Amino acid sequence: MAASRHQLLNDALEMSRRMASLGDAGEWDAVIELEPARRNLLEQAFATHAPADEVVADRVRAILDLDKHLMAQSIEARDQIADELSHTNRARKATSAYQSARG
Repeated sequence: MAASRHQLLNDALEMSRRMASLGDAGEWDAVIELEPARRNLLEQAFATHAPADEVVADRVRAILDLDKHLMAQSIEARDQIADELSHTNRARKATSAYQSARG
């Protein structure tokens, strides 16, 4: 028996919560690993053309809110990595310049 739309969305919401928690912890590989399964749940939930009820709307809003949170986390992590790379490149150039000057 196929899972109900509500159950599929409940599962997707729980997975979204898990992904947000993993993002908070900086576990981006785990977030990426969960995304295909969550996408599959959402695709199954909307494979029918049945009208959406209030439960469906609530779950979708909650998932979208968690996605916004996750996106903000990923942008912050990306910016932090960019800053670290920039710092590393400056340090490498300084070391190179020092060694060149030393002869």
